[in-house]
Amino acid sequence: MQTLGERLQEARQRLGVTLREAAEFTKIRTDYLQSMEANQFESIPLADVYKRGFVKVYAKYLRLDDEKAGADFNTHHSAKASRRPLEAAADEDAPFEPASGVSSITMSRDTMIYGIIGIAIIAIIIAFFI
Repeated sequence: MQTLGERLQEARQRLGVTLREAAEFTKIRTDYLQSMEANQFESIPLADVYKRGFVKVYAKYLRLDDEKAGADFNTHHSAKASRRPLEAAADEDAPFEPASGVSSITMSRDTMIYGIIGIAIIAIIIAFFI
């Protein structure tokens, strides 16, 4: 079975497009395209979300299924998926609880607007009588 990089390279060659032409059209740096085709996604110094986006843009340009390419990237190359400990995932689901003794004040947007308008009216009245 071919790797994602091999499929990208094969599709580009089948279309007769150079890396430089692909880079100009997709606005993805040539060295990033080379890294993707070499299946060396870890050498691209960007967050996985950008790499996945580049893979999808490049795949679409090469007339491949961009959703499948993005899914393949997620499955095989996502650093978060492979390095994330299971304990960290459990902590992320826990609801946020403020420290004890700290009260929270909540105010709706409308209440805040009415308060500001009220303060402005009082300031105008005071300025009128002084």
